[in-house]
Parts: sequence; structure tokens; C-alpha cells
Amino acid sequence: MKVPDKVADAVTNSVHDRLVEYDKAIKAGEDAPFSPWFRPWKNDGSVNTLQPLMARNGVSKRPYSGCNWFVLNLLRNYESIDWYTLNQIKQLTQEDRPLTKEEFTNGSDIVFWKAIKRTDDAGKERMIPFGRMYKVWNRDQISYDLPENPEVFGDDFDPKTEIDGYLSKLELKGGIHRGGDQAFFRPSDDCIGLPNDDAFTCEYERESTKAHEGIHATGAKHRLDRKRGSRYGDAAYAYEELVAELGAAMTCSYIGIPLEKLQHTQYIQTWLKKLKDDKNFLFSAAAEASKGFQLLTGAI
Repeated sequence: MKVPDKVADAVTNSVHDRLVEYDKAIKAGEDAPFSPWFRPWKNDGSVNTLQPLMARNGVSKRPYSGCNWFVLNLLRNYESIDWYTLNQIKQLTQEDRPLTKEEFTNGSDIVFWKAIKRTDDAGKERMIPFGRMYKVWNRDQISYDLPENPEVFGDDFDPKTEIDGYLSKLELKGGIHRGGDQAFFRPSDDCIGLPNDDAFTCEYERESTKAHEGIHATGAKHRLDRKRGSRYGDAAYAYEELVAELGAAMTCSYIGIPLEKLQHTQYIQTWLKKLKDDKNFLFSAAAEASKGFQLLTGAI
């Protein structure tokens, strides 16, 4: 899927600048100012209740995916998960200029994909995906009251049960093996290895680890058939790890688990290098992560 140069330049330049900020903060021993793996706990006044943290269109309630999820979930620091186009804001507020000048200029660039019909050299008609850039604004940027439509999981919702259910539905040929001090997916046996649940010091990290290995499993040849690196540290290996990290983050935000920290900060350097070398790298990794997330959870 080729991204138009104008769109790729705008999005990747924005992402690159923010990742530079994160990298400088981490090297200085500081918390990243907009840590890409931190999401605040959503407090709606109830007890032991989780809200979805996944960025979505505020009108349709459809979650964003691919690069748009990356931009809106990891690179923005707003309490609300709802985002709107300018036309949607105008319709909801009945105002011609519903945003302040400052907020108007602070819209977030995302990509809208549309299939267009083209005739190839052989005379055959094909549907070609075409991306164009447009802007959205978060609910927190809008001073007018907008309709509330919270989607909150009930008090009996259990993230552990949810993640375990996702892994079960993968129908791993080799099953899930508990115990030891390593977490992994082994393609040759189509199995996942995980430490025992009580070995984790934090329940969120436990479920995030399960999601990470689950995303790895979605890439198996008989599932999504993603290419994996043959050895630790090679480019394909690093790429697969980034896909799994993003896919796990999508899964956790989908069910309301706050992403407290970046698990592998060294990957930031990989992002920075890849963004310089290949404009489409970000779009590709985010798209692969979205496919894995959708297969694992059945969402979207």
C-alpha cells in the first residue's frame, strides 16, 4: 500500500519530531514529556471499572487503526478518546467557527483511505487504495459541550479473562505452556510460553506480555504469514518486535488497560532510523500491528 509522498512527509515528520523529544528525555534520565506508552487511568467515578482507551471517531464510535491509531493513541496526551472532523464539530455545535484559533491550528494529521478504480496497462480495472491527509480534533480541544456516549466495562469485567480468551481463540497447535522465566512464541511448534501468572509483579504487565506474545502468534504462516527475522537483532526481528509491541498496546488500550511505560525504549532508535530511511515504514508497521490486533481480539 503506497502512501502519497505529501501525506507520508507530513505524518512522519510529525512523528519523528516527537520521538526525538522522547529520546532526549530518556537519555537525560527523565520521564518522556508525552511518553508514547503511557495512558492515564480513565476515572468515571465508579469503582474497579475500566474504560476503553482506544482512540475512536466521536460520532461513529469506530476505533482508529493502523498509523492513525499510532498518531492519536501514542503521540497525543488527552483524557478523551473521542476525535472529530471539523464538519462533525460544526454539526454537533451548530457553530461556523467552533474552535479557537489556537486549537484550530493544533489539529492532528491522520490518513483517510479510499479505494479508487484504475485501469492497468492490460486494460483490467483494479481498485487501488489511495490515502489523503485530513485533520481531527480531540473532545478536550472543543469548548462546547458535546453529546456523551461512554462505553464502560461492567464491574465484573476481568482483563485477565479477556486476554486469556483471546489466546484460546487462536487455537495454537502447540498450546500455551506456563512456567519458567521467559515469554515467547515458537513458530515451529505454534506454541506460546509464559511465566506463571503469580510470577508477574504487576497484573497490567502480565496481560500486556500475554498480548505481545499473542500478536507474535498472529503472524504465523497459517494465520497472517508475517516474515520473521532468523536471529536476534536483525532488521526483520526488530520489525516483528515493533509490530508485536504496537499490537499489544492496541489490545491493552482496547480493553482499558493503561499502558504505563515503554517496554523496550531501545526501539525508539530503530523508529528514528527507519523513519529517515523509509517513509512508509511507520505506516507498514502500524498496519501489520492492526491486522494482528484485529485477528487476536476480533475487534473492528
